[in-house]
Amino acid sequence: MEYKGISPDILFLADQNRFENSKSFYKAHKQELKDGFTVPMRQIAAALSPQMILLDDKMMTNPVYMVSKIRRDNRYTKDKSLYRDHLWIMFMRNKHEWVNYPCMWFEVGQQCWGYGVGMYYVDAAYLELYRKALLERPQEFLSAVKKVESTGAVFSAEYYKKPKPGNPSKEIEPYYNIKYMSFFRARTDYTELQNPDLPTELGKIFRQYEPMYKFLKSVSDERVML
Repeated sequence: MEYKGISPDILFLADQNRFENSKSFYKAHKQELKDGFTVPMRQIAAALSPQMILLDDKMMTNPVYMVSKIRRDNRYTKDKSLYRDHLWIMFMRNKHEWVNYPCMWFEVGQQCWGYGVGMYYVDAAYLELYRKALLERPQEFLSAVKKVESTGAVFSAEYYKKPKPGNPSKEIEPYYNIKYMSFFRARTDYTELQNPDLPTELGKIFRQYEPMYKFLKSVSDERVML
C-alpha cells in the first residue's frame, strides 16, 4: 500500500489515548489509531524490508512484528499505563534467537521523531570483542561513524567507570569504554512525516547506517562462535 503519511491529528489522538488510559476510549478510537498510525508505520517497514534483507538475510521482515503496538504489555513493567503514544520500527534479527546483534530503527514520538543504529542488547563477552575490533580495525569503524554522522545522527553511550584494558587512539577513545552505544538523529519537523516519499528518503539514510551495522554485526558473528 502507498504511504500516505502520519498526521499531527493522529499523534494528538495517540497522546490523548495514553492520557485517558481507558479501554472504552481506546475501543472507540482503535480503528482510527490503527489506520492513521500503525498502518503507515507498517507501510514504511514493508517498503524498507527488501533493502534490509540484502543487508542481513536473517533480519525480520514481517511488518506486524517489526512495528511496536499501541496496546502495551505491562505485565512485567513498573509503568502500568495501558497504551503508548509513540511507535517504532525495529530493523533487526529476532531478539530471542539472535542475542547480541545490532539494530536500526525508526520512531515517531510526541517530542520528536527520528532514526538510529546501534547495539540492542550486548553482554560482557560481546563488548570485549567489540573493543578488540576497535583496536584492530579503527579506520573501518571511524569511516562508519563518519557516514552515520553525515545524516545528522548524534552518538550516545553508557560508560564503564573504570577504563578497560587496551590502548585506544584518541579518535577511538570516545567509543571504547562503553557498556552500550547508539547513534540517533532526532527531528522535530512533523510535516516531513506526511511526505509520501518518506520511505524512499529513509532508505537513503539507512544506507549511510549500513557500514556501522555491518561493523557491529561482524562482532556479533564472532560472539556466536565463542
